[in-house]
Amino acid sequence: MISRNILATDFFSYLKAQKNIRIVILVPRYKAEYFKQMFGSTNVIIEGVGPYQASRTFLGLLFKKLGVMLFNTRTARNRKRYEYLYHKKYGLYSASMVLGSIGRFAFVRAIVRVLDLSFCPQGYFLDLFEKYQPDLVFSTDLQNENDVSLLQDAKHRKVRIVGMVRSWDNPTQRIFRILPDRLVVGSQELFSEILELYKYPAKLISVIGNPHYDRYLVGPTQSRGDFFKSFGISPDRKLIVYAPVSDALIKFNDIDQYVMSLLGKVEASVIVRFPAEKGVRLDNFVKPDNMVFHRTGKSFNDREQGDREITPADDESLINELFYADLVITGPTSIAVDAPFMDRPTIAVNFYPTPRNFFETVYSYKCDHIQKVLETGGVHYSDSVEDFFQAIAAYLKDPAKDRAGRLKIKQKWFSKADGLAGQRLAKVVIDELALKS
Repeated sequence: MISRNILATDFFSYLKAQKNIRIVILVPRYKAEYFKQMFGSTNVIIEGVGPYQASRTFLGLLFKKLGVMLFNTRTARNRKRYEYLYHKKYGLYSASMVLGSIGRFAFVRAIVRVLDLSFCPQGYFLDLFEKYQPDLVFSTDLQNENDVSLLQDAKHRKVRIVGMVRSWDNPTQRIFRILPDRLVVGSQELFSEILELYKYPAKLISVIGNPHYDRYLVGPTQSRGDFFKSFGISPDRKLIVYAPVSDALIKFNDIDQYVMSLLGKVEASVIVRFPAEKGVRLDNFVKPDNMVFHRTGKSFNDREQGDREITPADDESLINELFYADLVITGPTSIAVDAPFMDRPTIAVNFYPTPRNFFETVYSYKCDHIQKVLETGGVHYSDSVEDFFQAIAAYLKDPAKDRAGRLKIKQKWFSKADGLAGQRLAKVVIDELALKS
């Protein structure tokens, strides 16, 4: 996500244009060549590193788990239920819920951060600190365990830190194991969540917008005719884009195949846009005549899922698909805000071919960020086949339906959507560097 959200945006173009700044990008070793080709420059150095080193140790994994256990949001509670009760780990579930209650107190989390910084295995990046002597470390995903290891080494060396909340769902997922010197968020909604959940000083938070959405405001990169021709579908028919729930959000994924089979009965063309980094189970599925598959993502192995990259071309295709779609259907994913941002009618699906209990469903619908989206009325929630077909018919007939709710989504999670987010982020980083000098 970071290569799309940060490096392929105006932010990075603006930053690397500053010739007095040297940029070192840390990536997993097996991706280093790709990043050199995509983002290397005279003042940009790509360093391959070994990821996920701390969590391979007992204490590293313990402090990583505490990041969720000490949280008490709806998201964290449901994740504990899903991970522990489902596997009948009743002791771990009880302990995690008690820790969640204790973790509500800011002083408890502050103590754990001190212990984390003192005892979590560290030093994985010290050779790079010695080699480059950085003036600033910019964490593009403050809660990622690789970033945490890097930032812990930065703290010990008293290097200034700018930290960014990567995505709209992150603040309610787990605690911040490291508090940066300057925090960057994408919207006023995230700003409010940070104040409520972390008590982080408001004066140190910069609301800059979402850099990769700057391009979305420009519009499609293909003409309507070229777009439909590229998929071999008729521009005279209504277009539905389906973004699958994916195997990652459910124990046994039969929802995607079921929804796709139902969409085969709709009088419209359907593009199924598979997620770049997640698998989608299809068991002897026969693709309907009105449907085309679009697989995205740069792979670094032979698997269809895993640690992949979203390329600039992938993001351009998403812009085009959302722009030309008459209706977008998805699970509890970021598409549920991407589509309303483009003012496209959106349906979130949560029904199955057979009855099932909570643990066999997509539990993410109970998470804070998805509940907030559904409360706006900007995304229609379908929990039955009958409702699903009714919602499709209503939206294809009247695309303005629920537009007021989509506007609420845009106001909450895209409060600075003016095309200048990348420039604002670059200014934050440059200003923080100036403080060092």
